[in-house]
Amino acid sequence: MNIAITNDDGLTEGALVLVRIAKRHAKNAYAILPNKQRSAVSAALTLHKPLRIIEHQKDVYTINGNPADCSIFAIHSKKFPRPDLILSGVNWGDNAGLSPMISSGTIGACWEAALYGVPAIAFSLYREKSDRLGWVKAENWKSELLEKKVEEIFLFLKPKLESGKFFVVNLPSIQYLENAKIVNPKTLQPVRFSVRIDERLDPYGHPYYWVGGEERQPIVGSDLYEIAVNHNITVKEISVSSFVK
Repeated sequence: MNIAITNDDGLTEGALVLVRIAKRHAKNAYAILPNKQRSAVSAALTLHKPLRIIEHQKDVYTINGNPADCSIFAIHSKKFPRPDLILSGVNWGDNAGLSPMISSGTIGACWEAALYGVPAIAFSLYREKSDRLGWVKAENWKSELLEKKVEEIFLFLKPKLESGKFFVVNLPSIQYLENAKIVNPKTLQPVRFSVRIDERLDPYGHPYYWVGGEERQPIVGSDLYEIAVNHNITVKEISVSSFVK
């Protein structure tokens, strides 16, 4: 098995967790990551400028593109062994709910992989409101515990991997991970955030706008409720074939 790793956060401890796991279970394992944070870009591709690749350490590369570009590059460039599986993440912040299925860069990489027949798994880690920037600190990941749990999930899903299919995995925050169990949520949280658009003025008096919003309460039975309240691990299976039958 050849495994490629990507994400939408760039070169983070979460990506290196997946690299270490992949190297234990693959003939070839390598990471192609965006060269900077590219959250919420969905499956956008870079078509208006050239892509450049930089090697940071053995088998770990970045390109000046989006997560879906990373999947495309791994599958089609012939610079690397064509992946039999793409792992995306581990994202700092969950991707629970319906909206991330459309907007998440982490999941966008999996959509792109599945379209070309390569199965994929997206891993995301719920973060508490008090720790929005923890992804920049390796010690905040408690990577040994995270690595153990993610590897368990990988082995659980491995027999279920098929062409044109991917899985969206959301893990509870680190302090609950040890005893978390895998569940299949009844539904996806329809809306995660209320939308607020603030109008402000720059130093020259010209208006500009900042899009934000407040988190909505988890709906009982939803994937968000399972990770945020019940502190479980959720797994959602997506098959692209269901859209073309």
